Amino acid sequence: MFLKSELFSHNDSEVTLYELSALQRIEHLEYLAELERIDSDDMSATIGATIRASALLVAMSLWHGLENKAQCLSEVQAQVTSLQEEVMNHWPLTAIAEADLRVKTLSGMIAPVETSETIVEMAPGEVSETGEPVSAEKY
Repeated sequence: MFLKSELFSHNDSEVTLYELSALQRIEHLEYLAELERIDSDDMSATIGATIRASALLVAMSLWHGLENKAQCLSEVQAQVTSLQEEVMNHWPLTAIAEADLRVKTLSGMIAPVETSETIVEMAPGEVSETGEPVSAEKY
């Protein structure tokens, strides 16, 4: 109702992403807190958890676009879980990551990413616009 939305396109497919509700933000933060318990030495588990967390965030967003949204909390969770599985099974990792970023931006969880700025690489020893020499430490 009050949530912002944005059309997301990837490889000629389009879906509408929605800002997360306040309750969804809390649920997502609780989920992330659970993930903190994963052994960080297990790289495979860490990568898998990161992908699942991104797919969950995207699924929470996509849930707002469902025509027949459940009202009961357990049914809502089942719909979101089904959407999460659909995202993980049918979306490429690049689309999941990009949609995750868009949802977080829509939801005010991160600052908008500026893509219009041109990055100019300078060699060490060159002088920047501020007049300071560029060194390897400033890259």
